Parts: sequence; C-alpha cells; structure tokens
Amino acid sequence: MAVIHYPVNAAYIGKFKLLIEFENGELRIADFSSYKKRSLGDFSDLKDEKYFKTFFIKDGDLQWPNGWDVAPDYLYDISTPAIVLPVKRRTRLTKVK
Repeated sequence: MAVIHYPVNAAYIGKFKLLIEFENGELRIADFSSYKKRSLGDFSDLKDEKYFKTFFIKDGDLQWPNGWDVAPDYLYDISTPAIVLPVKRRTRLTKVK
C-alpha cells in the first residue's frame, strides 16, 4: 500500500503553478497550466487566473470555492520536486537612505 502525502500549505507562484508543502516537509511544484486547454465543464472558471488563485487546503485536499478538488495522492503524483536554493546572508546590514 502506497503512502499518501497530504498538502499542508500552498502558494501561487505564477502561470497556474503552485508551490505545495506536504506533511513530510517536501516542497513540490504542481503545474496546472495544461488545464487551461482542457474542457472543464462546470469548472471552466478555473481557467481564469484570478479565480484559480482562490484555492485553499481543506481536509487534506486542494480545493476551490466552486467545489473542484484535487486528491492528495494525485496532487503529489503530478507535482515535481521544488529546487530551493539557500539565501545568502549579508555579513553586515547597511542603512538605506
């Protein structure tokens, strides 16, 4: 039996892509840009970027107000690992004038 990883946080990063944090601490990117070309029937409002950004996580699913949801196992399968680079720290702070 496969382990299901559940999303705990998500952020819109542009062009119908979401950065998803799963409960195991893994960060992955889910790209929904191809959905703009699909027939989504009653859920066609998801093709509007402004509406797409209204997603939320509830009960382990990625959801939208119109009732469309993405199951956690499918979300994990369609996403790819995010490459996160460390941020360089400044050695000293300088005042901005």
